[in-house]
Amino acid sequence: MNNSTTKELPPLLLLEDEELLSLLIKDYLESKGYKVYSARRCSEALKILELRSINVALVDNKLPDGEGTTVLEYIIENKLKTKMILMTAYGSDKRINEYVRKGAFDFVEKPFPLEQILKRIENANRMFQLDFSQDAVEYYYKPTYQIIGNSPEMEKIKKMIRLIAQAQGSVLIEGETGTGKELVARNIHIEGNRNDKQFISVNCASIPENLFESEFFGYEKGAFTGAYKEKPGFFEIANFGILHMDEIGEMPLEFQAKLLRVLEEGTFIKLGGTKEIQVDVQIIASTNKNLKAEVAAKQFREDLYFRLAVFTIYVPPLRERKDDIPLLAEYLWNELSLKMGKKLSAPGFSLEALKKYPWKGNVRELRNYIEKKLIYTEMQDIEPMGEEYREQTGINPLANEPKKREIKPLDDYIREYVLDTLKYCKYNKAETARLLGLGLSTLKRKLREWGVVVQKNFE
Repeated sequence: MNNSTTKELPPLLLLEDEELLSLLIKDYLESKGYKVYSARRCSEALKILELRSINVALVDNKLPDGEGTTVLEYIIENKLKTKMILMTAYGSDKRINEYVRKGAFDFVEKPFPLEQILKRIENANRMFQLDFSQDAVEYYYKPTYQIIGNSPEMEKIKKMIRLIAQAQGSVLIEGETGTGKELVARNIHIEGNRNDKQFISVNCASIPENLFESEFFGYEKGAFTGAYKEKPGFFEIANFGILHMDEIGEMPLEFQAKLLRVLEEGTFIKLGGTKEIQVDVQIIASTNKNLKAEVAAKQFREDLYFRLAVFTIYVPPLRERKDDIPLLAEYLWNELSLKMGKKLSAPGFSLEALKKYPWKGNVRELRNYIEKKLIYTEMQDIEPMGEEYREQTGINPLANEPKKREIKPLDDYIREYVLDTLKYCKYNKAETARLLGLGLSTLKRKLREWGVVVQKNFE
């Protein structure tokens, strides 16, 4: 089943200056599906809050350039709905009550089990959702799904989005892979009257041919072997909202006829069921294929094509809007350096030079390049684009950067990480094992292998 049916978990801010603890919390929360923006100083956290809409902020009490109150005051002054959870090693600190009175949602005392902070986040997010007004919907989504580019082609698309969003008819978005078709679909959702309802994005290419009906329509308990309980389909989940069908050109012909009926009548029957279910869903389809050519080749139904293409948006490749490339690259540089926790004010290469490269993978390829570039700032010997890039642009994008760092065996990193966590937990092995997500016996075995002896009174 495609993971796009799972509701996206909200973005979090983690402000913690202790590197190992920050990595530990971040890794744990990301393993649970959260998007985590990390900061080590108050100034970095404020920058993230300025650029991003954050549901929940985990904030350390004592930081190199201030206290957690700095972040709390920023949230209050800017009337943000962000819920702040204070992390403190000073549980008896009288100021905790002051923080809560001023608006902090909750606090947690270090060291804490990771499951505990997860529960606090879930509670804070529920409170955030209660405050999630129409204004907050726009504030939450627009920075995340901002369309970057001021070329005539992109200005036309932005105008079309605003007009189409109010009409609520079916939309077909065409364009090469990596041009940002889902981004356009997201913006139609943001600008439209359904922006407070579900947006479900489904990649048709990832669904096995024999599962289309059960995935889109759902099934009743006992409909087939293994159907132990009733399951809603994409249409039912997206009711009153928007269903984005990505790569619709990969949809099998047999299911296309069933989809057409739903689009025309607004009803369907679950697999194994007898009752018609009425739905009100706006359809946005996208494809990197030429659907008119597919229709001519009898690979796509003509009646379904015309039903989907009430409105059509073509998203041009980067090579057709080269002037947008430097602006887009700069935006991606800033976004990814924040995400990766790097303090790099400007790219160390010419943004204009990027216009010379063909970018066959479009925005997706450009994003991958920028991400590699940020990593390679510490690895001078490796060039992300290789000979092809240098030949076409005439530049070495990695010139004048730091030399390659020393690489140590992975086990050395693991040993340092575990021992630093053990030190952080004041040599309490049970607490260390809990924070690392290890069994106590596993931790003890590794310590024996490394020749590390911890006195019994530290158990």
